[in-house]
Amino acid sequence: MIGDNRLADFKILDRESKLRKDILKALSDEYSRSIMNFTIEKPKSVVEIVKECDIPMTTAYRRVNELEENKILKVTGSVVTDDGKKYFLYQNRLKSIYVIFGLESLDVQIVENEGMGTSSYW
Repeated sequence: MIGDNRLADFKILDRESKLRKDILKALSDEYSRSIMNFTIEKPKSVVEIVKECDIPMTTAYRRVNELEENKILKVTGSVVTDDGKKYFLYQNRLKSIYVIFGLESLDVQIVENEGMGTSSYW
């Protein structure tokens, strides 16, 4: 049984919402879905995304940039490697997405990722 406080976590996105349109577009792309799924639990660098999700480097950077611009991913920090390269860490802003398709309707509900690390960039 779901308690009242959990129901408050759901946000129904307006039909004209840019975020709603961006989420539906991202869900239709296999690479974007992989990136979104891989970054729910904890922040990941693009290099980690490439290795774990088996996505070409340029495609991964393109999708991550698009997802960040569309407010689906968030920069939550950065790491510097031993050779001095700096990589940003990205995490999915959304914990869950529910798409409800019915006769003459398409509703999108989200649950924000409250467990995200805090960011010094936002």
